[in-house]
Amino acid sequence: MLEACAALDVAFRPHIKTYKVGESSPDVKVVVSTVAEAEMRLDYLFECQRNGRSVNVLYGVPIPPSAVRRLSQVGKQLSPGSVSVLIDHYNQLKHLGVFKEATGYPLHVFIKIDTGYGRAGVVTESSQFRQLLSHLLNDSSISNCTKFSGLYLHSGHSYAGSTASQAMDILVKEIESLARASNYIKSLYDNLVSQSLTLSVGATPTATSVQNLVHTADSDHAIGSSEDYALGRCIRNVKANHDVLELHAGVYAFLDLQQLATQASPSAANSSAGLGLSMTDIAFTVLAEVVSFYEERNTSETLIAAGTLALGREPCKSYQGWGIVSSWGIKSTRLNGHSGWQIGRISQEHGVLVGFHSDTERLSVGQKLRIFPNHACVAGALFGWYIVVDSDLPQSRNDEIVDIWVRSRGW
Repeated sequence: MLEACAALDVAFRPHIKTYKVGESSPDVKVVVSTVAEAEMRLDYLFECQRNGRSVNVLYGVPIPPSAVRRLSQVGKQLSPGSVSVLIDHYNQLKHLGVFKEATGYPLHVFIKIDTGYGRAGVVTESSQFRQLLSHLLNDSSISNCTKFSGLYLHSGHSYAGSTASQAMDILVKEIESLARASNYIKSLYDNLVSQSLTLSVGATPTATSVQNLVHTADSDHAIGSSEDYALGRCIRNVKANHDVLELHAGVYAFLDLQQLATQASPSAANSSAGLGLSMTDIAFTVLAEVVSFYEERNTSETLIAAGTLALGREPCKSYQGWGIVSSWGIKSTRLNGHSGWQIGRISQEHGVLVGFHSDTERLSVGQKLRIFPNHACVAGALFGWYIVVDSDLPQSRNDEIVDIWVRSRGW
């Protein structure tokens, strides 16, 4: 991602809710989903600042009032400008003064924009948006304790796409939307708004689609020239308005079955062949154990000791199930890491495997399986650590544990 963003001359802000580490870039800009994530990474962030790197942590949900005081404790240990929050309603603003009281410097603020996803954010053509701007920029009790930094948009509906071109098309439309909103704000509040706003756009499908411009220019999976031209035009327009374009993404580092269904980014495992994503690109699996068999049901089924709390319960548009068993440790003639088994039914601690095929080795009680989840962010949420193996090692050492990453839990 850093290579692609550098080639396009745009900034990048990873969402660390899933993998809990930051990429090695001069500016350490990250998104967190919980205050606990920021608190856990505080020593790392402080070390980055001590080494001369700029740091900014963005709380990636419209800010709960109860979280402001805890965020101020993070801010007290970092330099001014290190903490940002999202807002989408003027009633949130009256709770932000606590931060400056505790830290001595203003809290940076991004307005969360909704362009159709409908989860959170304010529509830029709405009266609520105008009312929010008026309170944020005209009310001195608010403007004295905050700094308006930019606009933020999450392209959650990009998960419905199935090609890199579709993801790129959504990205272009959303950059254009934020650019129009920036122009509108500056036309009304030219004397109150910084000359340069940050326009932060993305989701893993849209943000990673730009990798195709760098990695697969000569392949069948490449972005077409029209999409390339449209993105270039958007970037030039943002710069002409003296704004900063920033991409953000979260699960891009691990991938999962939902990301495979979008086919938005090029394959790292098959980069030389110019192919799309496959299961060999997924870094995240859940280790589960076989506990029972039910051969006399209408179809033979197998029980594993992993259910909703281990795998999540989010669907994937490409198949009807809650996870796919990888071919790890299973003799199968199937390709692309699929064993032939998938999670057909799920409850809190139970997963029922269905879909056994004759070309797949039968399982045994106590056998360990590695399962590709539909959504890695949700599947990883209750685990306290990740066991890290290295597929680049010789095959005989593929299961060798090379590291353990401790991750934060809770809020």
